[in-house]
Amino acid sequence: MTTHRYFIPDFVEIQRQSFFYLLEKGIQEEFAKRNPITSLKKDLELFFYPEYYKLTRPSLNLQQAILKNKTYSSKLYVPVQLTDFKRKTIRLKWVLMANLPLMTKRGNFLINGAARVIVNQIVRSPGVYFQEKLHEVYTNKWSDKPDLIVKRYYADLICVRGTWLRLEIDKDKLIWAQMKKGPKIPVLWLLIAMGLSEKMIFSSINFSHRLLDNFKDKKQPLASKNKKQYAYVQYPPQAWKQLYYLMNSSKGRELKNASELGRRWLFKKFMNPRTYDLGKYGRLALNKKLGLTLASFQTTLTGQDLLCITDYIIKVEKGIYPIDDIDHLKNRRVRCSGDLIQTQLGLGLLRLEKIIREKLNKNTNTPHLNFILNTRPINGALKEFFGSNPLSQFMDQINPLAEITHKRRLSSLGIGGVTRDTATLAIRGIHPSHYGRICPIETPEGKNTGLVNSLTTYARVNLQGLIETPFYKVYKGQVQKNMGMIYLTADQEEKTTVAAADVSVSLLGFLPDKQIPSRLGKEFTTISRDKVNYIGVSPVQMISVATSLIPFLEHDDANRALMGSNMQRQAVPLVRAERPLVGTGLEARAVSDSGHALIAKSSGYVAYASASKIVIYTYL
Repeated sequence: MTTHRYFIPDFVEIQRQSFFYLLEKGIQEEFAKRNPITSLKKDLELFFYPEYYKLTRPSLNLQQAILKNKTYSSKLYVPVQLTDFKRKTIRLKWVLMANLPLMTKRGNFLINGAARVIVNQIVRSPGVYFQEKLHEVYTNKWSDKPDLIVKRYYADLICVRGTWLRLEIDKDKLIWAQMKKGPKIPVLWLLIAMGLSEKMIFSSINFSHRLLDNFKDKKQPLASKNKKQYAYVQYPPQAWKQLYYLMNSSKGRELKNASELGRRWLFKKFMNPRTYDLGKYGRLALNKKLGLTLASFQTTLTGQDLLCITDYIIKVEKGIYPIDDIDHLKNRRVRCSGDLIQTQLGLGLLRLEKIIREKLNKNTNTPHLNFILNTRPINGALKEFFGSNPLSQFMDQINPLAEITHKRRLSSLGIGGVTRDTATLAIRGIHPSHYGRICPIETPEGKNTGLVNSLTTYARVNLQGLIETPFYKVYKGQVQKNMGMIYLTADQEEKTTVAAADVSVSLLGFLPDKQIPSRLGKEFTTISRDKVNYIGVSPVQMISVATSLIPFLEHDDANRALMGSNMQRQAVPLVRAERPLVGTGLEARAVSDSGHALIAKSSGYVAYASASKIVIYTYL
């Protein structure tokens, strides 16, 4: 099959699409989270109407911003309503909220006259992950081999904001819940504290008698006299009381309102959307994994989630369900420029909300809107992000290829990611799910190997932050090219049989009537053409833009190809550009998508060309 370079998506589309989503939905989502802001006495209420927000035209164009060392930005105005219930007055006004830096059509930002790129971050997706650990027991501490190896199972609940929660089955087969800091909590306490009834818990969980083992008064050996005894609870108020005493064990004295304090602690930790947030991706992942149908705006933890996780972890221990592969791309999300700016916008709004509350509580008269609101918190948060965040970098402008590669980079580093010193070989390695999504060749040498990667030529990122790659459908051995390319995520591709992209296809689109090299999940095999579900679009789809510019790549040693793809980005461009003597067909696309070449707005015939102007006749 030939390389279809006309079907290759725009190389900088990933940056533009993400910023467009921020303007279309992201800004509204962040403001809506803060509505309404009220005073302590509930007599004053401030309400944003983000769906009507306006952006002004930038005061400077790109050339002026570069010459004057200014930021290319636009003023963000939002209608704000202040209601005074005591005096029965309503004030509505357009308020300047921030100066929002704008992305140029080339996918970068101009901050203080310098071009900056926000690198896409690839992080572990929020959700729940089931893992196993081997616990080795040594009776003699000097012995080489352990006397006993016990498998311990645990489920990690990862959120976007808030406390990570772990449910684990320890070496004694007891089930506990635990946070990063704090004592172990019997799972039954947590389930009942979440408002679930005993009947519901014991009827929903298989092998539910296991939950009672935490409360059995087993005869302890002399060595473990100090083992804690846990009281059995039946109703939420009892559970809240026990949770409070467990969390504040040092205080020791009985309190009348311990139950209420425990309830508040639990609400603040897992059920308050301001302090605990799974994010919409996290909720989607939880629903999919546990077979739930909770609404996407339910981003806090519910009793139903914990109930299903407890049931699932017992089934994992029994071998009914498999453990999760943490390095699989279905468990990783890409946070593009729009996502990262949206997070920062949320941080600025959080600071602004704090200031607004203070001012609403201080004033006895109805305050003026300009007095309550100012641009400092949001502007400060955005400046902080663009100026000092490790993912906001000066654009690599050595040549057009360097620019494109920089905008298509995927980094595991940065805030919320891994650190280069603690990253293991498993994180840095190549996974079968990377095929057609992350380039196995292009990565830096040194400390960042495998932590900084490149998107492949045909890959794109969908709205859920998952990387997709295209395939052609195969029906009864015939490649259905007329159906167009079908984009699959790593999760969808895992369940199908995919043939190699370089298999020869007849004029009618049929695959050869022999055993065809293909892949199902991690397994590589050869099968007959009737069993093939999909076929790759092009042999170039598994490598990045820079790597696909190397002619006869398949004859190179992988280490040399890595150096070649990195060194092409360091080449100094010529004053008069020349075409390469040996090319791969992607050179023109690399130049045109980088924005360095002048491109006409519409196609047509070149009628006149000189050093100063080109005239094109178009059909309009």
